[in-house]
Amino acid sequence: MLKKQRIYQIDLLRFIAAIGIMLAHYLFRGYKADNLTNLSFLELGGEWIKYCFVFIDLFFIISGFVITLSVRNKSLSYFFKSRVMRIFSVYWLCVFITYIVTILFGAPRFTVTFGQFLFNLTLLQDFFDVQRLDGAYWTMSVELRFYALAMVYLFVYKFRKIKIETIAYIWLALSIVFVFFQNTFFAKVLDLFLMFEWSPAFISGIMMAQIYTSKKFRFSQGITIFLCFLLSAYHRYLYLLISMEYYQVQISETIAFLAILAIYLLMLAVTLGKLSWLNKPYYLSLGIMTYPLYLLHQRIGYIIFNNLMGHVNKYVILTGTILLMISLSYIIVKWVAGPLSNFLDKVLIKFINGILKIKWISNPLINKKLREL
Repeated sequence: MLKKQRIYQIDLLRFIAAIGIMLAHYLFRGYKADNLTNLSFLELGGEWIKYCFVFIDLFFIISGFVITLSVRNKSLSYFFKSRVMRIFSVYWLCVFITYIVTILFGAPRFTVTFGQFLFNLTLLQDFFDVQRLDGAYWTMSVELRFYALAMVYLFVYKFRKIKIETIAYIWLALSIVFVFFQNTFFAKVLDLFLMFEWSPAFISGIMMAQIYTSKKFRFSQGITIFLCFLLSAYHRYLYLLISMEYYQVQISETIAFLAILAIYLLMLAVTLGKLSWLNKPYYLSLGIMTYPLYLLHQRIGYIIFNNLMGHVNKYVILTGTILLMISLSYIIVKWVAGPLSNFLDKVLIKFINGILKIKWISNPLINKKLREL
């Protein structure tokens, strides 16, 4: 089976997914709705690029896979510092860049207030109905909730050794029940925390990680992944119904179904070592560039389109914008993200140490328990 090493195929898949989503925004989304740009590239891929929405499912499957590997034998504090702070450091930088570009060049289509900028830094904008600084940030609120669930699991695991696979089965059962009771108040409340539209992707990623680490493929795991696929297909079908009306286009249900199936089979092939010939270390750079590329490309790309259209050949604008986004992402991960993450990590350690000195938790037993987390 597979050796315990970094799975570089996942880095490649992340990059392909990010490029696919960027092209969907540039070649389809921006022109078709919400008056984001008048620059049309529908002739380049308007009929096929719209199916790239399935790459969001791939992102979340990968997230479920990677986070499951990350929480193995890890403390809550280690997970928080190694994952959450690293995510926030790059996110804060990208939010700041987008804020500055919007202020300088965004008007009249794109405007932003300082308050909106500050609220977006918290990643809580979707929970308080504050406008996102960039439309792509909606996935970050989903990821944040998944990280919160992972931290809850680590906290509970400290006191009761519950297998993460058991948690996945419970989450899947609730996801299936949600389909039949999604309009009830209780289901809507649960959905705020358990993200039932995207839970199948996360759950399948968890199961694939279990298969990868155990080097065994059990029937129950296969059934779980199959049910997750069916749930994902169901939720994408609902999305298609909305999208066809919103964008005033026809979207093939068959093609969308096959695209979701391809995503699941592709990740399963990686899990089972069928794509080990793709496991090349040089894909690592592509993988780590994916995060800032995803965060930066959408609004800034549209702003570039709107400022240069009519002055520069539109294909030159498109090519230059794509290359700029990729180059800027590389600069961030190569020279900025590491030092920034280390600085914030030091600040966090000082903050935690300061908390531990507060009198109301100065009891040695409580202090010890907090440090163990």
